[in-house]
Amino acid sequence: MYTRHLSRLVAHILLLCMILILASCAPAATTEPTKTPEPPTATPDPKQALVGSWTSTVTKEDLLRVVPDFPQEYLCDNAGTFVWKFNADGTFTIDQTALPDCPTPANTHIEDTWSIDGNLFTIAKGTANQEIYEWIVEADTLVFVHKFGECVPCMAINTANPWNRVD
Repeated sequence: MYTRHLSRLVAHILLLCMILILASCAPAATTEPTKTPEPPTATPDPKQALVGSWTSTVTKEDLLRVVPDFPQEYLCDNAGTFVWKFNADGTFTIDQTALPDCPTPANTHIEDTWSIDGNLFTIAKGTANQEIYEWIVEADTLVFVHKFGECVPCMAINTANPWNRVD
């Protein structure tokens, strides 16, 4: 009989110890009011970083720095101040102003499409004129690194210098 009481007593002590251990592990009650969680913010669309106008001036020397064997007879046609306008609908325009010592090129306005996939920027996707660049925007500066495309003048113009945001 004494053994049974002792067994019960030990069982009760063990149970009490377990309750005390569990209670000490529970988080302390706070008196602070419950805060309403902030609604999740939408992840910004990286495409928006490009939307707007960008400008860069490319000299004949810039073209030769990027493509040392650039044909001399085409330097003026591919040098100048360029304004590239990216629209949110995936279209763009490029307008060129000739350098002071160059005649105005025959075609100073280009229109086409653009898209991005991660850090890859694609012009004229799925066409023979397709070009692909890595791109990065830091503050108001846009930089392209050529990855694919057959248009040597395009590659030279687009990568010769950083582009600066106009608006």
